[in-house]
Amino acid sequence: MRNAGKGFTRLALLVAACAALVLPAFGQTPAITPGGTVNAADYTRTFAPGGLISIFGSNFAAAAQQPTQFPLPTALGGVSVVIGSSGELCPEWYVSATQINAQLPYDVPLGQVQVQVRTNAGGSSNTDTITVAATAPKIFTLNFSGQGAAVATNTAYKVLTAANPANPADTIVLWMNSMGATSGSPVAGQPAPGTTTGSTPLTISGVTATVSGVPAVVTFAGLSPGSAGLYQVNVQAPFSTITGAVPVQVTLGGVTTQANVTLSYQQLGFYYSVLGGKSVDGQTLDGISGSTSALAFQQSDQVTWGSVGYNAWTDNTGLGSQYSAVPGLALTLYNGSTSVYDNNGIDTGGMGTFYNNTGGGADSQKPGLTDLYSMSNYFPLVFAGYFNLPTATTITQLVGYFDALGDVSLPFNPANPYVKYRMNIWSNTSSVLPTETNNYTGNIFSSDTTAGTFSYSQTGVNMVSSNTANLPKPIYRISYVLAAPLTLPAGAYWFSHDASVRATPAATSTSSSQSLTLEDFSRLISMGPKNPKTTQFSFFGRPMSYEESFELPGTFTVLPSAVIEHR
Repeated sequence: MRNAGKGFTRLALLVAACAALVLPAFGQTPAITPGGTVNAADYTRTFAPGGLISIFGSNFAAAAQQPTQFPLPTALGGVSVVIGSSGELCPEWYVSATQINAQLPYDVPLGQVQVQVRTNAGGSSNTDTITVAATAPKIFTLNFSGQGAAVATNTAYKVLTAANPANPADTIVLWMNSMGATSGSPVAGQPAPGTTTGSTPLTISGVTATVSGVPAVVTFAGLSPGSAGLYQVNVQAPFSTITGAVPVQVTLGGVTTQANVTLSYQQLGFYYSVLGGKSVDGQTLDGISGSTSALAFQQSDQVTWGSVGYNAWTDNTGLGSQYSAVPGLALTLYNGSTSVYDNNGIDTGGMGTFYNNTGGGADSQKPGLTDLYSMSNYFPLVFAGYFNLPTATTITQLVGYFDALGDVSLPFNPANPYVKYRMNIWSNTSSVLPTETNNYTGNIFSSDTTAGTFSYSQTGVNMVSSNTANLPKPIYRISYVLAAPLTLPAGAYWFSHDASVRATPAATSTSSSQSLTLEDFSRLISMGPKNPKTTQFSFFGRPMSYEESFELPGTFTVLPSAVIEHR
């Protein structure tokens, strides 16, 4: 039974008790296999008060049975588990001819404890001696080996898989065993409180966790409300630049859960700024690559992006003659409700067909369907766009525009709490390109140092592909309303907006042997075997669902495919 089935099949067998059944001869003496009492999460010989155990042996029950209601019985199918010299009985989750799943009492003594099985028909088994510690935290895994994919869910109790990964800042629920004492006075076999109004969950303090080696904030640790003997640890997924099966561990009282346990994680998608497509009087620069370009970029990740623009602004964008109508990044400046600069027409409806290629040629020849990657602290690169003010101009609001669906397989979530938006304005008094200070901080204006409020919303304008199979992509506005008006003198400026996900740039945000582009990532997903079947099951009284779909062949750092993406 211990090796019956694989993956989710085994989960159903062990938890739902749909086990292969070998009927004992009536009246035979029950026997515990040598070392057959194990932790139910990983089959090791580590135990803690209140934890769930599995006992393997022979001649236990005449038929497989499991309880239908709480409290859990201490004599199920004529089978009992006796603990220690006191003769205390363990509540039972499941019995069969060869396996028993039971819960240790919370008052079981620490140290060596004797375990014995008794049946109405066959009497008492041999004695198995186990050693109980104050805490022995274990994470349940889908195959019950104690390694591989964790029984980890979202808050809707849907198991995390490649088809349903955790995203940065999501709440991850880790289903645990043998964490020991909690607040209050839990009773073995009774459902833990917390499911009804006025009842308080039983908690554990001092619990820490890591996901992919990064500390994760623990938001709850304790007994799972409504179940018996099942613990849960809720953590907030930390920010990481990897996608795939990442390691997860929990530590309590100086004891850390088993190694080689993973959960499915998907990194935050990429932020792409949108180009402007409306001519502005007095502005002569355009989007063509070269010394008179209306676009420039700088990056600080030479491994990913190469030498062009490394730690220095460059106008060598690689854009060709089809971008001659591009006046820079899409930018709208307001003084109150009055637009005082607009090079795109998105807010006013004056954009024409710049972002619409219905019935047109190749999308790569349509500048309005081009995205410019801009995330200063995540594979760091930022684009800046030129704009010219013929007279002194007072502004109270800056509006840039971005595309959240640069790639549908790894979308950018504008509401993710790890995202920090940023806007900068540089002057053009000393050179053609913007003057860089303090790593992308503008020397005229920066939202890092100028008080104001960011907000985002959909504009109602879409990027429309010539390929009818590609759904229209919504253009979002990112707005920064200043706490106090800002007056810019007449002159030439450069503007950037980007999404940051760390307080400071990270040297580890570079490509490696485990890196791949968005295009490669999308190809892997499309090549993966598809099985959209969703299975419902009960995990020690907790209803959950499991959806199998594609599996990634490894854990990857997913990179933007290029500095400039054509859609």
